[in-house]
Parts: sequence; C-alpha cells; structure tokens
Amino acid sequence: MNRIIELRYDLSQPNWNSTYMSAIAGAAEYFGLRYSPPVLFVESGYYAAINIQRDLKPCGPYCWNHRPIANNIESLGLRVNWLHSPFDCKSSEHRKHMLDQICSLDKDSILCMVGFEFQLLCRRDAQKLVFAMPWGPDVPTCVPDLSFADLIAGKHFPGTAWFTISPTAVSSRSKRLLNALESGVLFYEFTEQPQDSEYYFGPNAWKQWATKLESGSYDKHGHWWSSMVWGESRRQAGEYYAEQWISDIDLGEEIGKRFTSVANLVTKAANKEISDPERADYIRQAQDIEAQLSETLERCKSHLSTSEFN
Repeated sequence: MNRIIELRYDLSQPNWNSTYMSAIAGAAEYFGLRYSPPVLFVESGYYAAINIQRDLKPCGPYCWNHRPIANNIESLGLRVNWLHSPFDCKSSEHRKHMLDQICSLDKDSILCMVGFEFQLLCRRDAQKLVFAMPWGPDVPTCVPDLSFADLIAGKHFPGTAWFTISPTAVSSRSKRLLNALESGVLFYEFTEQPQDSEYYFGPNAWKQWATKLESGSYDKHGHWWSSMVWGESRRQAGEYYAEQWISDIDLGEEIGKRFTSVANLVTKAANKEISDPERADYIRQAQDIEAQLSETLERCKSHLSTSEFN
C-alpha cells in the first residue's frame, strides 16, 4: 500500500430513517447542492420504492437494487459509483483490493460504507476510517470507525460494501421530475418476483407485508423498522407534491394527500399496542392507495411543463 494521505471531510449526515438517503443528503450539502428533504426523496425516485424481506427482517429497507435511484440522483448532480474487486468477496485479497481503492480516493469524492447502515466517511488517517454517525454514538448499528487491520482481517460486518459519491452536472428540473415520475410508475407496476429471492419489491412487497402480519409469525423489529423507513419516504412525497408541484395545483394536492395518507397508515401499523390483524389492515389500506398512484403519476407526466420547472 502506498503512503496514505490523510483526508478530512467537513460534512454531516442527517438522522433520517433511510440512511441511504441521508448519506446522499450529506454528500449534496458537502458539494454545495442545496436540496430540501422532499426534493431529494421525490426527485431521486426513492419516494415510490418499497422492499420487504420475506419474514419482515430489518434488512428489507437495505437489500435491494438501488441503481434506478442512483441514476436519478445523478440528475441531481451526484454520481454514485460502487467499488468492485475481481477477487472472491469473502477473501482477504478482496478486502485488500477494496482498501487500496479506499486509500487512493481524494476529496473529489466521498466514500460511503454500506454495513448495517449507510455511513459517510468523515476522516481517513494512516490507520483507520472514521464515519459520520447519523444517529449518534449510542446506536449499535452505526460504526464509529474501522481500522485498516480489522478491515483486512474481516473483523467487520461481513456484507460490507462501498461506494463513492462525486459531483457531476445538474439536469434541468423538468428532466429530474420526469425521471421521478417514470421511476414511480415503474416501481408501482413492478411485479417480477425471482423464485429464489427472499425479498419482495413494489406491489409484491405490500402483499407479503400484510400476509406476514396476518400470520402473526414475523420479525417484530423488522416490521416496525420498515414502517419507519417507508413511512418517512411517503411523508416526504406528500409534502413535495402538496407544496412544490405547480404544473397542476389541484392534482398536486390530490397526490400529496394520498402519499400523506399512506404515510399515516404505515405509521399506525408500527404501533406496538395494536393487534396483528389491525396492523395488516393498515398495510392493506396503504397498498390500495398506492395501487391507484401509478395512473395518477401518468397524469402528472402529461401536465409537466418544461418552462415551469427549469
């Protein structure tokens, strides 16, 4: 390994339930891009995503293909690039190769660690990596630092992955919003379910979520956590469409109310004092509302005016 140049990033990562989106927000702020939370959630397309693990384990909000979201984020002026290695991911050669890439980075890009959470790199010295702590030091899923020795030895979360975030050109507002609408329609109509997958996306995720709640046999913390993550994204979407959609104000208010209703229902389902059938009913109500949103978002595309959003 070549001589390591110490790096310090003057950044912070907000304590959002979705640490993927909070990592993007921290990078945007660092590179001088001023976006409100509703803009980031909607124009990235994240607002329409939902992923559930088969038994509702808390890994559901993390283990899915973020590439469509990353493509939209690039329109916002941030390019996401995953680090790769030709070696077996369980080998020390893989970890050494990853570390070499990490240590060669400069301040033109920010590193994000993907473990139990998504955490931005705050500092790199000759011995370790120090990370942003979006939820503070008392939350065990957030890692304060990782030494190079422990990384090479594999003494960290075994599924750890890494990506960089770097600045790029910002697209017009109309292009960003069109991307967001197209992603929403795509996600709402996504019905493919690989037989060997333990994860469910889109409409299948809503169905699996309600079914497991009705069975009474599911991961209680995972259900609560999924409610927090996916409820947050819908609430941000409700605020965005109600306040920032100007192409057709009445349509924007209608969509905003629907997303807010979904957020409220999902939040109610997280209540630990209610029965499983009640939880399932709230999730099914939320699913019914979202099932109508694909057509509504298509209507939005027809109302989109380039001149109004540039």
